[in-house]
Amino acid sequence: MPLPRPAHPLDHHPSFRAVIDAAPAIAALGGELIGTLAIACSDLAHGFASPPDSKRRLAAHRRAWFGVRQLDRAVTDAARRRRAPADVISRAQRAIDRADVLIGALLPV
Repeated sequence: MPLPRPAHPLDHHPSFRAVIDAAPAIAALGGELIGTLAIACSDLAHGFASPPDSKRRLAAHRRAWFGVRQLDRAVTDAARRRRAPADVISRAQRAIDRADVLIGALLPV
């Protein structure tokens, strides 16, 4: 039985929750991808801790988005090379797509 995830001060940000929620699916693909996910979470937290509309906030959120895009490419590569079962790939792709969209919404067009 999995442990409940502890509450976090950034849980009210959908983009942060989406990255956290992607962890189990990404972990199923391989432990080396978890580091990229952890850095994306850290960058999101750094951005939210920075003043609104500041360069630091924008840069941190762009780094988080870039990290999620790297994960997206890794999931696509795993699917192409059939490195994991289709259901694992599908769950990971949905989780990363959601995080990608929500973090992307934090960035100016």
